[in-house]
Amino acid sequence: MNEVNQLPVADDGLLHTPKEKHCLLKVIRRQLEACEVDLEQPVLVVGGSQEDMEILTACGFSRIVLSNLRTTGMALDVEEIALPDDSYPVVFAHAVLHHCRCPQKAVGEMVRVSQKHAFFLEPNNSWALRTLVRFGYSFPYELAAVAGNGYDRGGMRNGPIPNYIYRWMEESVRASVFAYHPERQFQVRAYPYWDFYVSEEDLLSRRESRVASLAQKLGPRLLITLLHFAQTILNVLPLSRSQGNKIFCAISKGQLQPWIEIRDGQYCLKRRSGHGDAAEGKRNEVAHG
Repeated sequence: MNEVNQLPVADDGLLHTPKEKHCLLKVIRRQLEACEVDLEQPVLVVGGSQEDMEILTACGFSRIVLSNLRTTGMALDVEEIALPDDSYPVVFAHAVLHHCRCPQKAVGEMVRVSQKHAFFLEPNNSWALRTLVRFGYSFPYELAAVAGNGYDRGGMRNGPIPNYIYRWMEESVRASVFAYHPERQFQVRAYPYWDFYVSEEDLLSRRESRVASLAQKLGPRLLITLLHFAQTILNVLPLSRSQGNKIFCAISKGQLQPWIEIRDGQYCLKRRSGHGDAAEGKRNEVAHG
């Protein structure tokens, strides 16, 4: 008789099926290829988990360093990463930045400790998502994440306060990176798309929105099937895809700005030709009256 691997059943009677990763992996692989990332090089994962290990392993990485704010491994705060500049070739974050007190600073820190690339996946800031929030099908704070973690973690900075869901768009990524690192040039790629990367439990736990009641009426399994069908259709055309609920951002380091030079180990504005001599002569004239 053949053995059958049965899915675990929770106390609520739900089958704990794994989240569908096909769309997520497809997006990550495509963007890694576009950035010509060497998968043999180590990647630092901030806010990392076993799920991130599985995702990046499936994408071809073999040297994965997990870190988190509270962890038995490498404990790192993404808003103030205790590592030197250019520590890792690649830095990666998945659904982490919206838990930060200052997501913009977290992006700046990721870029600082990366040698070549920083990647992150976060909620997208689109009119479609703002419309869903307005009509109650999404909620701007993550109450369910804290409730699902015993009411003592899962929110802002993995604490008990439900975090505001900060949503990104390409211009906000550019502004954050260039403001944090004005001395350097960067290439920023942003890929918005639809991906309902959820489980049955995720849907039923979102009681602050209409999603939970909709899942109860239709059944969470059927609702997930419908959502996956919708995302397949919406991702076909660039216009509808641009209104997606997720965004993959790739930040690649370039050269220093043409007006920047390094003097005494510090980034400085290049002195204009003859400017220093003229200024010194003027100071001498004033000193001698």
